[in-house]
Amino acid sequence: MTDHQITKIVGANVRKARLQANMTQECLAELIGIEWKSISNLENGRNSLLLPKIARIIQVLDINPNALFDGLPEPDHKEIEKIKKALARKRKSKNS
Repeated sequence: MTDHQITKIVGANVRKARLQANMTQECLAELIGIEWKSISNLENGRNSLLLPKIARIIQVLDINPNALFDGLPEPDHKEIEKIKKALARKRKSKNS
């Protein structure tokens, strides 16, 4: 999954939560201290926001942080383990 695809999913989840809170883009933007166009760009998957702004969105909308990531695929645990083992072997050979 690309960063752009992740941004689109997170943006769609922000939009869903904002609408459930009966809030406009302008209102959410004002509450977290950004321009309303930034909310629009986020919701449409054009731009992402820095973590502090995402944290404020979570607080203002009073949502579980996991709600922003609904729809993301599960990570490939086999690939993660393979990379961890390869890096551990590499570190071990450097230290020998």
